[in-house]
Amino acid sequence: MGYVNITYNYKTQEQGLIFKPYKTDLGMFNVVKVRDKTSCGNCKKAILPKSYCYGKGWIRLCLKCGEEFSHTAIGGFEDIIKMIKENQNELKQNKEKWKAENILANL
Repeated sequence: MGYVNITYNYKTQEQGLIFKPYKTDLGMFNVVKVRDKTSCGNCKKAILPKSYCYGKGWIRLCLKCGEEFSHTAIGGFEDIIKMIKENQNELKQNKEKWKAENILANL
């Protein structure tokens, strides 16, 4: 769904980390007009030329299935955010302990 990338600013000599979603994965949330006949990846219903559907890549979803998928995906993104927040809380609770263990490990 995404990847962590390292950025570097040569003028300020600063390095940073950013999270970037894959553009191909985000294409599933776009509504596009199809040129050729295809079928829904979920319900196998025919999607005729010049009609609209979800998805830019190999997987196409009819409007009904695409809407359901988008709601499901929002729930998945919320789960990811929840996991990251839990990790941040764990860091806050154990930060001093982990710093002390890192100091001992460096001796």
